[in-house]
Amino acid sequence: MSNKKNSLSKSTLIRSIQCSKSLYLYKNNFQLRDKPSTTQQQKFDRGHRIGKLAHQYFPGGKDCSPPNPFSYDTSIAATKLLVQQQFAVIYEAAFKYNGILVALDILENKNGKWYAHEVKSSFRISNTYLLDAAIQYYIITKSGIELEDFDIVTINNDYVFDGTLAISSYFKCTSVMKEIMERIPFVEKTIEEAIATLSSDTMPNIDIGAHCNKPYPCDFQGYCWKNVDADSIWYLPGISMQEKSSFIEKGINKIQDIINTDEFNARQKVIIQSFQKQQVHIDADKLRAFVQPIQYPLYYFDIEAFQPAIPIFPNTKPYERIPFLYSLHYKENADSPLEHICYISPVGNDDRENFVQHFLLATEKTGQILVFNTLMEKGILFKMATDFPQFKTQILERINRIIDIEVPFKELYYYHPAQQGSFSLKAIGNAMLGIDEFSHSIVKDGEEAMAVYNELFYWENKEEVQSKLEHLKTYCYTDTFVLSKIVDVLAQQVKM
Repeated sequence: MSNKKNSLSKSTLIRSIQCSKSLYLYKNNFQLRDKPSTTQQQKFDRGHRIGKLAHQYFPGGKDCSPPNPFSYDTSIAATKLLVQQQFAVIYEAAFKYNGILVALDILENKNGKWYAHEVKSSFRISNTYLLDAAIQYYIITKSGIELEDFDIVTINNDYVFDGTLAISSYFKCTSVMKEIMERIPFVEKTIEEAIATLSSDTMPNIDIGAHCNKPYPCDFQGYCWKNVDADSIWYLPGISMQEKSSFIEKGINKIQDIINTDEFNARQKVIIQSFQKQQVHIDADKLRAFVQPIQYPLYYFDIEAFQPAIPIFPNTKPYERIPFLYSLHYKENADSPLEHICYISPVGNDDRENFVQHFLLATEKTGQILVFNTLMEKGILFKMATDFPQFKTQILERINRIIDIEVPFKELYYYHPAQQGSFSLKAIGNAMLGIDEFSHSIVKDGEEAMAVYNELFYWENKEEVQSKLEHLKTYCYTDTFVLSKIVDVLAQQVKM
């Protein structure tokens, strides 16, 4: 196990639990790994920041972080020396046993007894976090350290920021010793199986399935899924991965191969038949009943929000949705030009009041406000009505004008086979318009927009910040522009 290719760590063991093929590829064909998305990278960076912030919760420690990911021997030696000295707090304490490396966020010595603390950037403790802790406990104790307790440090979802971050209230500790001890036999079995995987010259033969995204999206999906056809049963929406596996076992590999649809619900039948016939499904009566009440003048509206794990504005909680950008297209009548207005909050100060004032001014004319999936827009507007009661009446009036354009698609009044089972605005727009308007945008979806804006609070290059803001505005513009075109197509269908 001295070979680096055959060495293991906490993260590679967790990877092996999800899929032994992923472990094998990670160690033997790393170059095939998917590049982390902007959203994934932001999650990594966020976790790192919160880990560093937790040092203030356990102050005065020595940091044993390695100079680079390939120099953990230095960290292990530094940790060993500090443990011998019974140093009070050690950050990134590194241990290695039987070729398996772990790094603990915080190791604390109180009255001669050792306490382990692992920091997570979430509210809840998942089963994966418990397995993560069990692996660390196993390696640390096998290295000769007796642990009195093991805590997982999470974010307190009841914490409200008052302008000064109160570390003692922001974090909370939960002992997981009982859960760890229950998982030790599984950890030992996992280690044996992972060692066997890496000792083999043959890649494990693991089919694609639910494990590709559970508990985390695997970063070898680009490799494993590259030959999966667009009409594969794997892309059939509305049924579980286990049900899809059952179809594969029966020799039904493509949606076209499905003959008997009796076991499917009405929604699934529509999607299957639309794909097989390559015909648009339209429930004319229901679509007409939905579209006819939509009358000019019309606003097409979209909000983008971010969710900082570490609150930055007073009276907000961790991961609270904070609006930072909206796009609004306006059309007075069928023959008038499509007008556009948008607003993006500058990075830095709390801009929520300016944001809502700008929105209210932009929508002061009469007209229905069309939104694709109103959950976020309505949620944010209701929250702003609470936070800024002076605008409550106006905000509620705007909310009452909102119509959800997702409804006819979600309820299958209209379904295009080119959607390929997706009900996102982008998939619907591409299918209905025959063109990918989002190809002009560097930012591709709302989750990426949230990640990009969040990271701007930590950037120092002002020119790059301004450039990223422009990219975000382009994405949001595209959202409402595509929405307007989709509504036009629905209106044409009703007239036919």
